[in-house]
Amino acid sequence: MSTDALATESVESLLDRWKREFRHGSFTYVDPAASFRRLVAEHFRGTAERVYGVYLIRRRHDQSILYIGKGGTIGGDGQFKGQDVPGRLRNVRGGDIGADRWFRELLSEGGPVAIEYVVLTLPITPAYVEASLLQAYLAEYGRLPPKNSEL
Repeated sequence: MSTDALATESVESLLDRWKREFRHGSFTYVDPAASFRRLVAEHFRGTAERVYGVYLIRRRHDQSILYIGKGGTIGGDGQFKGQDVPGRLRNVRGGDIGADRWFRELLSEGGPVAIEYVVLTLPITPAYVEASLLQAYLAEYGRLPPKNSEL
């Protein structure tokens, strides 16, 4: 993919490219009384391997992207390390806000959310795909998704 294509391709088109190449999935969070952390654990239960890749958090009613993130870094030995996607989703956000609270606040701000993810395999890294999606979003909208604070 050329640099020019990254600068002009829509974030949805770019995401569709990654989804055609790699395994992907999604789930929704609709009930503020339910534990988001438990929902993540249940969704990924039975997954034999760790799930490294990128994820998007969207408003369910209009599919607008609220956040683009990644789970998994690459160590000096060329292998995945660190939190995978389920671990990142269940982790503390914004310094000291627990995932359950953060996602409940998202629900109260605009209703149910969908979490969409793409499972990557080396040599494609989560950092590369996350940056390409954020770059495409920035080129398309002139800003980052509302819940992303930096690129």
